[in-house]
This record gives sequence, C-alpha cells and structure tokens, in this order.
Amino acid sequence: MAEPRKRRQGTVSSSSRRSNVSVDKTEIRRQSRNAKSRKNKNKAVFAAAVLILAAVLAVCFIFVRKNASEISVNDAVVCTVKRSNVTSEDVKNTVEALLSEEYGTNVKINEEFALKNVHASKKDIVTMEYAISQLKQTVTYKVEAAVIIVDGSKVAVMSNTEEAQAVLDSIIQEYIPEDKNIVESGFVENVSVETDYVDSGEIMTSEEVYSKLTVGSPTTKKYSVVSNDTLYKIAANADITVEELLKANPGMTLDSTLRIGQELNLTVMEPFLSVKTAENIVFTEKQEKAVEYQQDSSKPAGYKKVTQQGQDGQKEVTTQIIRINGFESEEKVISEKTTVEPITEIIVVGTN
Repeated sequence: MAEPRKRRQGTVSSSSRRSNVSVDKTEIRRQSRNAKSRKNKNKAVFAAAVLILAAVLAVCFIFVRKNASEISVNDAVVCTVKRSNVTSEDVKNTVEALLSEEYGTNVKINEEFALKNVHASKKDIVTMEYAISQLKQTVTYKVEAAVIIVDGSKVAVMSNTEEAQAVLDSIIQEYIPEDKNIVESGFVENVSVETDYVDSGEIMTSEEVYSKLTVGSPTTKKYSVVSNDTLYKIAANADITVEELLKANPGMTLDSTLRIGQELNLTVMEPFLSVKTAENIVFTEKQEKAVEYQQDSSKPAGYKKVTQQGQDGQKEVTTQIIRINGFESEEKVISEKTTVEPITEIIVVGTN
C-alpha cells in the first residue's frame, strides 16, 4: 500500500486562511474603533481648550479694556469718569463757562487739561457733574477785568470798564463847580482803561480805587492872595488846617495881615491823578475912543475945538482860566470881539 503524500512545506490550509482572515478583520475593526475613540477624545479636549481660552480672554477683556477716562490738570489726575466722546477741550470749556457765569465776566483757566483712557473699577468712577465741581476747585484762573493805566503803568484793577470809568468821572467831577463855565476837563496824566485777564485777587472795589487815585504825597504849592481872602478861607479851600497853613509859612501868625498878591506856601497832598479844568469867563470891556487932532493954520495958537464928538466902544472879551486840582495855573485871553464900535473924537487946534 502506497504511503500518503507529505504536505508541501510552507503551504497553508484553506481553513487556516479563513481563520486568519477572520482575525484580521476583527483586529481592523478594533483598531478602527480605538482610532475613532481617540479622535472623539481629541475633539472633546480641543473643544474644552477653546472654551477655557475664550473664558480667559473674556476675563482679560473685562479687566484690561479701557472703560474710563482720567481727567488731568497739568499732568495731575483729578478724577476718573466713564469713557465717552467728550474731549479735554470740552471739559475745560465747561469749567470756564461755569466760572464765567459766577463772576459775571469772561474767565481764562491757567492750567492745561488732558484725558487718558484707562481701565477703572466702578467704585473709582465718578459722574461728570462731580468731576466738574472738583475741577472748579482745583484750577487757577484769570478773569477779564478793567485795568486803569496811568502814563503806561497799571495802577488799579476793577471788575469792568463801566465801574472804572465811573470812578474816574467822579474824581473829575470833584473839581467842576456848578456855577462855573467849565468848557474842558480831564486828567493831566495820560489815563486809559483797558480790558485784560488778571488774577481775581487783584480786583479792587470802587472805594479802594478812588482812595488810591486821590490820596497822594505831600507837596508845597504857591498861592497868591486875592481880595477878601482870610487865613481860614485859604486853608479851607486847600483842604488843610490853619495850623498847617501857618507851619508852611514861618513867621506868620493868626494876627498877620494879608496883602493882595502876597504869595503863601500851601502844603497839600498831591493826588495820584491831577485834574485839569478850563473855565471860560466872558466879560464886557470898554474900548477907548481914538482922538484925532487936526491943525488949522487959520486959527490962532491956543484955539481948540471938538468938531466930532467921540465915543468909547465896547468889546466882549473871553478869558480862560486853567486850574490843576482846583488851583489856578494859567489865565489867558482866547478871544476879543467888538460889540460897539468906538467913534473917533476929532479936535481942531489952531497953529497961527
């Protein structure tokens, strides 16, 4: 009986092949499931990471975003307000407007304003109204005022030009008597009123300005005695006492006799401003007639006869008296006008 053939070395049976194929498919499916699981896990991790990152960014935005504005005055932070479209110029203009309303005149703030956008907590943010009130107390400023200038120098400051002019007018008015024909009045000095921005502390009251401009330093003036003058009358007109008058004139006593034309010393206060007035005085003056002599050789010597009666005329004379602070400094004739023509008197005299 023949021996069965030996299986060729290295060959696989069909059943083994089927078993291996089955194993391979199972492994593939397992690996596929594992891969899908890993993929899903990676997606979940990525999604969680995205959510965490978004949360971190949201927190950072909340704590880093610039939700407010710091208001600074000359680089010093005064307060913080909610961020808006308001500019530093808007804030400065608002504060100036409110200060101008309080003072009744224009106001110019000295400092510079600045706004810087920042992040701030709610407890540090104030309202704009509160910020404005704080800024009004923080800033320094100049106010528009009236400055009285005398010969190029600033001597007094008042709230407005109307008040300043009223004080100047009152000083002039002191030297204008009601019964005098004053045709011109003003100051000897060059006086003007100009508007300028000044510190509010410089502003003076009307009483203070009047006193400063009218009270001066003592000076000696000459006075010429006129008819009906007395020591008491001279002293009263000069606004000094009789004792001061006698002190300025050594050797004079209460019993001294005054002479017309006598010069006296008057020690008076020279005011800061001197008032000059011009008074016109109009009077009628006689214009003397002319006399004409006609010689007649047919008449004997010593013959004299008026052939035309002469008559004096009249002229209207206007003189002007210049006074400085009430004291006469000059008198001059400014016009003469004949109102009645004089008639020449003719006299015939004999020469034979």
